[in-house]
Amino acid sequence: MGSAADDDAGRLRGVALMLASALGFSVMSLLVKVASSELPAMEIVFVRSLFMTAATAALVARAGAPVLGVDRRTLAARGIVGAAAMCLLYWSLGRLPLGDATTVHYTAPVWTALAAAWLLGERVPRTVVVGVAASLTGVVLIARPTALAAAADPVAVATALASALLSGVAYTLVRKLRSTDAPATIILWLSAAGIAASAPFALSGAWRWPSATAWLVLAGIGLATLVGQFALTHGLRRLEAGTATTIGYAQIVFAFGWGALVFGEQPSAGAVAGAGLVAASVALVAGRATAAPRAPAAGRPSRRRGAGAG
Repeated sequence: MGSAADDDAGRLRGVALMLASALGFSVMSLLVKVASSELPAMEIVFVRSLFMTAATAALVARAGAPVLGVDRRTLAARGIVGAAAMCLLYWSLGRLPLGDATTVHYTAPVWTALAAAWLLGERVPRTVVVGVAASLTGVVLIARPTALAAAADPVAVATALASALLSGVAYTLVRKLRSTDAPATIILWLSAAGIAASAPFALSGAWRWPSATAWLVLAGIGLATLVGQFALTHGLRRLEAGTATTIGYAQIVFAFGWGALVFGEQPSAGAVAGAGLVAASVALVAGRATAAPRAPAAGRPSRRRGAGAG
C-alpha cells in the first residue's frame, strides 16, 4: 500500500491530467469548428476515429498488451456507449441552437457522479455537488439557452440529454476499467466503435475529399483528441469519476481563450461572469480533491469495489 504522500501526489497528478484533458478537448473543439466549414460532421468523426485507432493500436502493440484487452465486456460497453453518446450529440447539434445543446451536454458530470455512485459505490462529496451546480449556472450564463425554455423540438432536447447521460456512463466505465486494462486499450475500443458508428454516414455518398489544409486540421483534431482521451483516462484512474469530470468544466474557460485569440470573439458580460463562476468551481473541486481523505470513517466500511471488480 502506498503512503499518504504518494496518494496525495497521485491525486494532484489526477487534477493536472483532467486539466490537460480539458485543454486537449478545447483544442479539438476549436479545430472541429474550423473543419466544419468544409466537411460534414460525420466525416470528421470518421477520420478522427481512423487516426486514433491507428495510433492507439500502435501503442498497444508496442506495449505488448493484449489488443482485445482483459475485461472485454466492459471495454465493448464503453466503446458502444461512448460512440452512441458522440453520435447523439452531433445529431442534436444539427437541430438545436448551440447554446441549448451546450447547456444540456454539460449536465454530463451530474450523470457521471450518479452512475459512479450506482455502479462503483463512489461517494459524491458535497464539494462536487456545489461545484457541479455552480458550473451549470455558469454554463447557462454563457450559453443563454432559448429553446429549452420554449420547449422547442423536444426530441432534439431529449437526444442531447441522452447523449449527456451516456457520456456519464462512459466516463464511469473508464473508471471501472482502471484496474484491468491499459489506457491505450480503452481508447482503441472507443476509436473502433467510432469508426463503426460514423462509417455509414461518412461513406454513404456524402464524402467530400478534404483539401490539403483540411487534412492538416483533421490530423490536429486526431492528435488533440488523443491527448484529451489519454489525459482523461489516466485522470479517471486517480480521481473519483464525479470529481474528475467536474474539473473538466475547465474546457469552457479554455474555449473562451481560443475564441478570443483565433476568432476575435468578444464575450458578453454575462458570459464572462459565467466563465468566472466555472473557473471558481473548478478551483474549488480541484482543491478539495487534493485534500480529500482517502480512508473511510471508523465504523463505516467503504462501498468502493476492490481491484478485482474491474
